[in-house]
Amino acid sequence: MPIDSSNELLKERQVLRSRVAYLEKERDFIKDLYSDMPQMLHMISKGALLSSLLNSFKNRLQAQLPKAYCLFIVCDKDCSQWHLQYVDSINESLLSPNGRLITVPQALITFAATPSCPKRHDINIPNLSDWKRWQVFFKRHGFSDASMVSVSDGQGSIYLMLAFQREDTLLEGELMALALDSYASWLDAVFEREKADYLLLEDSHRDPSTGLLRRFSFDNSFGIVLKDSRRHFQRAALLSLKLLSTSKIDEDELKVLADIMQDTVRDNDLLAHYDERELVMGIRIQHLEDAEIVATKLLKSLSDSSLSSNRLIRAGVSIGIAFYPEHSSLELLHQAASFAANSLHNLPGYRLEFHGDYYESSSELYSL
Repeated sequence: MPIDSSNELLKERQVLRSRVAYLEKERDFIKDLYSDMPQMLHMISKGALLSSLLNSFKNRLQAQLPKAYCLFIVCDKDCSQWHLQYVDSINESLLSPNGRLITVPQALITFAATPSCPKRHDINIPNLSDWKRWQVFFKRHGFSDASMVSVSDGQGSIYLMLAFQREDTLLEGELMALALDSYASWLDAVFEREKADYLLLEDSHRDPSTGLLRRFSFDNSFGIVLKDSRRHFQRAALLSLKLLSTSKIDEDELKVLADIMQDTVRDNDLLAHYDERELVMGIRIQHLEDAEIVATKLLKSLSDSSLSSNRLIRAGVSIGIAFYPEHSSLELLHQAASFAANSLHNLPGYRLEFHGDYYESSSELYSL
């Protein structure tokens, strides 16, 4: 065999061996990285506290990257508030006496403010102008490279992990990327679970077609309002809205009505889809006429000509109003308001119930 061919085969064999050695290293790295993935997923699925999960992630990453130094930071979406998640003997030099970061490099601010690029790798960081605010820190510990990943929690906070390395112990870029991806995946799973928990809780309390409270949630919340009113000698009112349409209820039309109701009252007033053809409003009032003002405002909004194509609204609503403390419980309030609405005999408008009688206006109550 010619010498040149023999040399070529030797080179190819060396390349192949090198490639096999790297693949074996990558295999072992991935095996170690995901060795406790079932435990991590179990913790996430069981709703473990974020602080506990973050601590587990930190320990896992630092164990996986023994020759790198991992720094964990959280900032707000405006990149104006920065905090270290963990303080140790290495990063404490970055903190002021009150525990805040003394300064933040421009490179880090730019990275956090660019969610479309959640990973980044910088080399020769002691000599980069964007990192100059931490040059003393880098030189003290011999850091030459920085690999970063960011994850938003969807609630206004950005979580960052930075892995600083020294030039003589650099990890292959693909392996570092795997470590960063695993951290981002774990955090994403946590935030998605929190989002799902919130949506499930929200769905359990609100009617999905209208966004209004469900009956049991309204009962609980308005029960608190009544207790508070009793304690502070305040008034409250319950309005029962009976839908006069006899056609099948269209969810889109009902949503329009619900939105108008929400625009009629204050943010802390309570609205609910109480029954198939009944909506209720629970409000705090100072005077009896305050509830009448709400009913009048609502009926005026519903009479707007732009809503003429909404059959549900066009058919009208009958509104009954009952007052606390004239009725001392939610059950009695709802019963009285419902009777007041029924006293309109399926005609649009409102009636006030007061001590068993029905009135067209609160002004009549003061003449009793």
